Amino acid sequence: MTKNPFRTRVAATAATVAALGLVLSGCSASADGATNELGTVTAGTLRIGTTGDTKPYAYTEDGELQGFDVEMAREVADRLGLEPEFVTQEFSALLPAVANGQLDMAAASISDTEERRETVDYSSHYFIGYISVLAAEGSGITDDESSLDGKRLGIVQGTLQDSYAQENFTGAELVRFPDNNSAIAALSSGTIDAHFLDFPVAEDYAAASDGTQSVAINIEVPEYPVGFPIAKGNTELKSAVDDAVADIVADGTWLEIDQRFFPDQPVPDQFQPTE
Repeated sequence: MTKNPFRTRVAATAATVAALGLVLSGCSASADGATNELGTVTAGTLRIGTTGDTKPYAYTEDGELQGFDVEMAREVADRLGLEPEFVTQEFSALLPAVANGQLDMAAASISDTEERRETVDYSSHYFIGYISVLAAEGSGITDDESSLDGKRLGIVQGTLQDSYAQENFTGAELVRFPDNNSAIAALSSGTIDAHFLDFPVAEDYAAASDGTQSVAINIEVPEYPVGFPIAKGNTELKSAVDDAVADIVADGTWLEIDQRFFPDQPVPDQFQPTE
């Protein structure tokens, strides 16, 4: 790994602000006098909202929160010189919590869309992926999207899949759930015929189903890249996170994290190291 110039810039900026006695505009101080030039909820901490059941993006295993998005968020916090504090919530609660200032940002494979940008800003993109339909054995669902007509399709409320299904799977009956685990329970019990979710998560559920569920439909979605949602108006934090993401990609850290969680998935040119 090369020396990270961004971390050096953050440290230098903090020292300058302290020396000026917080004269610089836009800076604040906590009760103990710590500077908070990035406008985070708590000085010295990056409060990050995520989910706990979307393996390999963000999930809890052996009591530890881990996953691609979690590791990316941890790396961003480290390069900003902040302590990461993770808060697990239902997916539909993440963007409102960022928008109202309860969270500094969210990390849960959250696609950047025009509709969502009405509520929050987004960092630079750090992932492009696939979305998939996981179907129950005997459901009659094939790789032909028209086979979803008349079927009960599970979706997690507020996700990209929710929006996509409303526009493209108009013949299916959409059944909304708060998280993947509850949707998979409904799929296993026969309450729904299929569940629409991210490709790697669908693969994991299929592997754990003992052949009773399989991935029927895969859809590439480069038009819906993933970024970190950040509250509108917090330009200092957004700029800092953008710089951190650029450095993580350039020095090869992004590729290391990606290969741990997506060893078989192609790497887009925009995420290849340049240093």
